[in-house]
Amino acid sequence: MSKSKLALAIVCMLLVWMSYFVPEIAQSNQTVNQNFNNNNSQNIEIHFQNKEPDGSRRGRPTNRIGTGSRGECPSVDLLTTALMPEKNVGLTVDDNPSFWFFVPYKPQETPTGEFVLQNEANEEIYQTYFTLPNTPGVVRLTVPSTVPIVLNKDYQWYFKLYCSQQRLLNPIFVRGWVQKIAIQPNLKGLLKSATKPRQRVAIYAENGIWYSALSELAKLRLDEPKNPMLAKDWANLLQDVDLANLASEAIVGEVKAESRSRE
Repeated sequence: MSKSKLALAIVCMLLVWMSYFVPEIAQSNQTVNQNFNNNNSQNIEIHFQNKEPDGSRRGRPTNRIGTGSRGECPSVDLLTTALMPEKNVGLTVDDNPSFWFFVPYKPQETPTGEFVLQNEANEEIYQTYFTLPNTPGVVRLTVPSTVPIVLNKDYQWYFKLYCSQQRLLNPIFVRGWVQKIAIQPNLKGLLKSATKPRQRVAIYAENGIWYSALSELAKLRLDEPKNPMLAKDWANLLQDVDLANLASEAIVGEVKAESRSRE
């Protein structure tokens, strides 16, 4: 066979291969993209994919579950718990991130709470005292936009509860870490194409951005507390970080904070 005929045969074989496989590849991509359009948004299964290495390996201790009773605090069945991955730095893309905690106490049982945010040098950049909502459940604490949070830096936070008007030396507390990351171009494109808030939750969760995924989903649940799909999404996220026991606890809203930022 001459070289020209051999080349022609190879071209024909390539054309035949493309006619079979390229449409299949395109169809596969189209199917993926259809998960984020208006018609099929209800078919999205929301799950958290942890993209961060184990925080304990980087000297980043966490304590997401508080003690039982301490001082004048009453005994409870479910302990104060931070809604976060157990041993990892939680990611956010928000300028002023929100943190979520399950608190089993009423305001009269824990009249004072305290939240502290520290930078990598253990310097306090934000501190506030707060009071709890009237009903035990999942509460939110949002860092003000005036607090400077630098990209790709780890910040440690403390959430403390005092069961006496006098602030004790040994409060019930939980602690963890947060890191703000930039939205990469591919992620920005996905978020721009999302036409439903629930799709944004799925994108954040799939990309391991815990605090942003949890906060957006919690806001949706507050708006639609009886929506079974959102309740399932919430249960999935908590189960993915081994907090399934808190999935049925009510989201009761923001703590009442008096903010004081530190330079």
